Amino acid sequence: MQKSNKYPKLWITCMFLCTVICFDIIALFTPDREFSETENRMLAQFPKISFQGLSDGSSGDNLEKYLSDQFPFRDSWSKISFFTRNRLFGQNEMNGVYLGKDNYLMLIPSEPDPQAMKKKLAALNAVANKYGDINQCIAIIPNAVTVMTSKLPDYAPESDQPAQLGNISKQLGGIKFCDVTKSMRKKRYQELYYHTDHHWTSLGAYTAFESIAPYLKIDPDSFEFDIYTVSESFQGTLSSKSGSHGYYDKIEIYVPKGNHPLSVRYSDGGKTEGSIYQKEFLDTKDKYAVFLGGNHPLVTVTTAADTNRTLMLIKDSYANCFVQFLIPYFDQIIIVDPRYCYDTIDILLNEYQITDLLYLYNADTFMSDKSLIDFLTFSS
Repeated sequence: MQKSNKYPKLWITCMFLCTVICFDIIALFTPDREFSETENRMLAQFPKISFQGLSDGSSGDNLEKYLSDQFPFRDSWSKISFFTRNRLFGQNEMNGVYLGKDNYLMLIPSEPDPQAMKKKLAALNAVANKYGDINQCIAIIPNAVTVMTSKLPDYAPESDQPAQLGNISKQLGGIKFCDVTKSMRKKRYQELYYHTDHHWTSLGAYTAFESIAPYLKIDPDSFEFDIYTVSESFQGTLSSKSGSHGYYDKIEIYVPKGNHPLSVRYSDGGKTEGSIYQKEFLDTKDKYAVFLGGNHPLVTVTTAADTNRTLMLIKDSYANCFVQFLIPYFDQIIIVDPRYCYDTIDILLNEYQITDLLYLYNADTFMSDKSLIDFLTFSS
């Protein structure tokens, strides 16, 4: 008969229990964090427990999120997880992010909702038909996976965004579709997108601007821009999602040469600024928010362009760094983010006497976000 060796198993069990108890003690005496600088998001707080929540399971789900978000040394464990899965096991995908070549992190596009897309395109066409006297354009910007294909990890599937965008263009009537994919692919070896963030860079936005300008009936060569680097330590949302923190991006701003005074009014808070750049955000994790201070329901930019033209820009966050190229061409730029705005489009079009309308979204947001449908619904 073989002698049973129980002591190693007992030792392992004791070590495991001691580790769990230590972490519980640490968690007990560690104050809950409200915000994670590393992940750039709000963290779950201790949930309210209710009978309804216990019966439908929501209380358990909320408690699980709380325990996960408030786990001791969460940021350090995230870095260890990334190192183990990527460096040791060669994993090239992490939390919906491709770990691409040359330190490029690329968002894996979400699948579009066919029914929502059908309603969205119908609403766009309805606005185009009702306001036919307004010059209307739409630019749906391909994501990095579509443009910078050489940076994708080996064996990553090819993006089908070009086919999706082509299908959208065929279903639009009375609204001009600005195809920027070809022009951006021609410059795909330049830094058109951040390495660590899902947004495009100012260079990427300017490349698209050159293609969009003719549809807006403006000459992109009429004005020149001074380019300034305002940060070289930006790590964006994809760095936070993937746990990869080994690269830092630079952020550039393009300032039109000459004297272009302007005022920028934000509807939420009512404050007025003299610039579209809010440089205090360069000292925070969300450095991309240097453009307009991030997302707001409605922003009014008043310029001295004296062109008798007012542009409404309906957008997601991609457009935040696009606005800098529009300043010399329009007397007013009305910037609307339907995700946060409770007005409908017809109210705003009539209030501001809009002459030009531009929808500008990155492809992934346009395919997945449903807020635009409600915004494009006419008020009764």
